[in-house]
Amino acid sequence: MSSSSFFSLLSQPWIRCDMPDGSSQELSLRELFDGEHPALRVRGDSPTQDYAVLRLVLAITWRAHRTDEVLADVHDPYRFDDWWEETFAQARSGARDEVVLEYLEQHAERFDLLHPQTPFLQVPDLDTAKSTRLPVRRIVPEAEQDYFTTRAGHELDSLTLAEAARWSVHLQAYDYSGIKSGALGDPRVKGGKGYPIGQGWTGLTGGVVVHGRSLRETLVLNTPARLVMSTDTAADLPAWERQPDDATERPSTAPTGPCDLLTWQSRRLRLFVEDGRVTSVLVSNGDKIPEAGANILADPMTPYRYSANKSKKGSPVFYPRPHDAEQTVWRSLEPLLVREGVIVDLPGGGRAKGAQPPKAPATITALTELRNEGLLTEEPLTVELVSVHYGPQAASVSHVVSTLLELPRSVLTSRSPQLTEVLLSAGRGAREASVRYGRYVGNLLTAAGGDYVYQAEAAAGVLDTLEPAFRSWLVTVDTRDPDGSLATWFRLVEHQVLDMAATRLSGAGPKALAGRVVDQGGSSRIISAGTAFQRLQHDLHALLPQPVLNKEKAHD
Repeated sequence: MSSSSFFSLLSQPWIRCDMPDGSSQELSLRELFDGEHPALRVRGDSPTQDYAVLRLVLAITWRAHRTDEVLADVHDPYRFDDWWEETFAQARSGARDEVVLEYLEQHAERFDLLHPQTPFLQVPDLDTAKSTRLPVRRIVPEAEQDYFTTRAGHELDSLTLAEAARWSVHLQAYDYSGIKSGALGDPRVKGGKGYPIGQGWTGLTGGVVVHGRSLRETLVLNTPARLVMSTDTAADLPAWERQPDDATERPSTAPTGPCDLLTWQSRRLRLFVEDGRVTSVLVSNGDKIPEAGANILADPMTPYRYSANKSKKGSPVFYPRPHDAEQTVWRSLEPLLVREGVIVDLPGGGRAKGAQPPKAPATITALTELRNEGLLTEEPLTVELVSVHYGPQAASVSHVVSTLLELPRSVLTSRSPQLTEVLLSAGRGAREASVRYGRYVGNLLTAAGGDYVYQAEAAAGVLDTLEPAFRSWLVTVDTRDPDGSLATWFRLVEHQVLDMAATRLSGAGPKALAGRVVDQGGSSRIISAGTAFQRLQHDLHALLPQPVLNKEKAHD
């Protein structure tokens, strides 16, 4: 990096966003807050990159506004509500945010991607004994290898500075574990290698974003003021406000708060630039998350799970909870809705003795505590779920979980255990119905003369078919009569599954229709396509009962 080179993230466009006219545009950090560029949302090269960049912008917003006058009176119990309402109104109007713009100017030098002493999220003199240089694709995750397939010529081997900035933010958030290049000056290096310290902090979490009508609204909706704006966060600094990193690990690896976590430097990075493009990189170990994230509870955008194995009497242990890789939509509601004060029994007998309820994302909990609920309309809120799943030893990226759910505000912010149980029962019932269908198709094979094999692909097809209807049902749930809504959903599930089963039955063939005698547990019985269908009907009727309507309605 020459002393004449610079690429200021404040003035240079690098954050790719959706705009109101349907176009995609790269904006600088200043442009996000100048009131003249009404971005709808961050939309870059991948869902995980978008999430990582959004979190960086959130950290900027939180740090800038912590000095707001409305928060100064620590004895005012309503200061956080006042701040949220004022800031949300400003965001909805699209007005210029002078507070953030002034903050950016104060730290402008630290936002230069090519600064000779303090390049953004990098160590300027990072090197190895062998002067290691890695291809630029090293900072593009394995799950995104096809990102390069649409590029040609020199673009295949290099990144623009805007691209490199986005992927650098992503690397710090999500980089996989495994052996890294051993950096000179890092006492942890052995034999020229940096041995595994785990993935980036964000890679341990289940990301949750509540989207507003614009990016500015989204920033406020994902700001739980009591957590991120309190006086307890005075020592909580993002990466650009701390002493610049060198090749060594931080003296104390305990995160100091939400801004520290959202900009956690899990790697030491150096970008090598030729003719205005990044042509190679060096990635080494950075700061290790202690104890695999145990009881690091300051990230407001992830749910947390209780660990019975690690907890001791009087010392509960929680870990960040990534989203389920399989059946994501069907399993997504529990980590959003089940929390302290809104507890439902788990299937099969409830929670283990002494177990504590999971923790929902603080962003969701904060919306349930709004003083003025009228600030949010009844139109559905879009909730985005983002997670990365890693391979063995977290040494590679396996796949990315990314999905959107639309939920009414009254559902997302409900404090009703009854409503929560209904929502979870709806997803659970659909999953169980799909399992019964997988068994039914397996029984058809048996009836035709084959061996019984559970048909997982057929079961998955049920959920694929039901998913659009489930999304629509979530938007229309009647919060004052949740049992009635559940009854409607169960009828739809039963009808859909039996309709699919009838189609299978009509094509079962004469052998399956005639059936055969099979031995089960020492007794003989006939299995035919007809008996398999009858069994499915019986199972679904027992699995999807019509709820007994309560006289008392569930309230928000």
